Amino acid sequence: MLKRVLSRLLSGLRRSGGSAGNLQHARESWPLMSQVIEAFNNKDHHRVVSLCRETLRDDPGHAQANHVCGRALIELGRGAEAEPLLRAALEAEPDLAEAHADLSRVLRQSGDPAGAEQHGRRAVELAPAEPRYRLVLADVFDEAGRHAESLEQVSLAQEYAPEQIDVLQRLILKLDHVGQYDAALRIAERAMRELGPRFETHHFLGYARFSTGDHEGAVAACREAIRLNGKSPGIMVTLGSALLALGRADEAMAAYRRALKVLPTYPDALFHQGMLNLMRGRYRDGWAGFEYRFKIPRGTKRRAEPRWNGTSLRGRTLHVLREQGLGDDIMYSSCYPQLIADAKHCVIECEPRLEKLFRRSFPQAEFVPIVDNAIKSEVLERKDVDARIFSASVPVYLRNSLRDFPEHQGYLFADPARAAYWRGQLARLGPGLKVGLSWRGGTVYTHRNRRTLLLETLQPLLAIPGVHWVNLQYGERAGEIAAFSAAHGIAITDWPEAIDGDYDETAALVDGLDLVVSVCTSVIHLTGALGREARVMVPFAPEWRYGLEGDRMPWYPGVHLHRQVDPQDWSSVIAEVAAALKARLAVSGLKI
Repeated sequence: MLKRVLSRLLSGLRRSGGSAGNLQHARESWPLMSQVIEAFNNKDHHRVVSLCRETLRDDPGHAQANHVCGRALIELGRGAEAEPLLRAALEAEPDLAEAHADLSRVLRQSGDPAGAEQHGRRAVELAPAEPRYRLVLADVFDEAGRHAESLEQVSLAQEYAPEQIDVLQRLILKLDHVGQYDAALRIAERAMRELGPRFETHHFLGYARFSTGDHEGAVAACREAIRLNGKSPGIMVTLGSALLALGRADEAMAAYRRALKVLPTYPDALFHQGMLNLMRGRYRDGWAGFEYRFKIPRGTKRRAEPRWNGTSLRGRTLHVLREQGLGDDIMYSSCYPQLIADAKHCVIECEPRLEKLFRRSFPQAEFVPIVDNAIKSEVLERKDVDARIFSASVPVYLRNSLRDFPEHQGYLFADPARAAYWRGQLARLGPGLKVGLSWRGGTVYTHRNRRTLLLETLQPLLAIPGVHWVNLQYGERAGEIAAFSAAHGIAITDWPEAIDGDYDETAALVDGLDLVVSVCTSVIHLTGALGREARVMVPFAPEWRYGLEGDRMPWYPGVHLHRQVDPQDWSSVIAEVAAALKARLAVSGLKI
């Protein structure tokens, strides 16, 4: 493998991909090549750079020396220094596919997506059967959020190299990321048939089964993979996740700990262990593990420097960086009053739909809506900031026990005029409880399949007399609502102008409701942060913020949890919510 890679580096794929003859040609045309090979073999990239620069002093346009020097600098993490060398190599040999691919990597990391795409495409054009170049181009598309194009390149790479395990792994992970769980499972099953039962194929099968919801099957495949190779911490984390989804939290923790015995610094295991501790209410240990999200390759690439470490903010300006989803923005904003009180000034990033709501609720702070990467860069360059921290890291210092969670009655405040308007609209529905409803939650990546219901499933709840149901579900829903209403004669009032735009309008509507009934989604955070009552239908394996047990969330005193006891059945949850709703009707003096 080393010989093939070096042959590409030194001779270029356009010379038929690294044959022994080409390697010999490179030796004759570059006397230092043998020493370069030895240095690469020993991963002595500093020596590679030194040897290449020795050649470049006499021949600055030497294509191979420029390229190899650039590659060595990439390996050393010095991409900015590599760029001019790679461009020089391509000026000398414009069809050097490997140099185009390497330059694409450098440009992607330096924030030049157009240039990265241009050179990635050129590498693929020059060598369409080389899977690595297609993966380089896939990285460019991933960075731009063009996941369908990325998947296409990864799929083609796997077709050209069906036996290459790293490409197969990339394809399964990519299919999983875009929510094509069944396709990922088919690929994993095919790999098992074609490559045979080995550690990697069992690992892929366990991962794919987990994503499709076959947690028992995932456990079985993971255990077989571990039997074949007990030195891979990654498979133990997958095992732990499958066990946790089955409600076997102690066994899940044991799996994470076993991974850490293999590799004590493994960030994925430390992160998952942290999340499980958060679910158990062990906040200090939980937040410590949660911080390892930054060390996982898929984690955020922005840096919060100089980082706030919990010390006094008196006389200092703090910049809080946005990191996660809409609901997370709302949940972590419960910490903002304390930050604002302690600091001279707070500059806080937010999701654009929350800007008006946050500005009203925290008028002493400065809010920056993150619209694009240019805004991110601009705010990071501000010179008036003394310290920075990601919003999800703030609780490390402010929420280390249940005592640290304030018993608030709402910390977000809807627009009074708009709230009055929506109360008027709700009153026109007639007598009865006005209850908000959301039945789909999350994204593909945040387990949408676990926390999404059909309106048909909710029919016993929605049929309770004395209730006016008001839609809080975002996204496409008009057809679903119309079909359900036609089939059952149950109306769900939908005001798109309150749901599909600024979240400030949604807050005004929620503020006028009697309560909210929802699956786990961002509207729960909004309702709880407004100090309003919510009834949450919680899946058997919930997100960490809903905890493993109990009927309350420490973040929101007014939120009540109704937990699924069987992952295949929501009937008991729906019955509990229905009973709570009937009790509320009775208190209101309304007949059922």
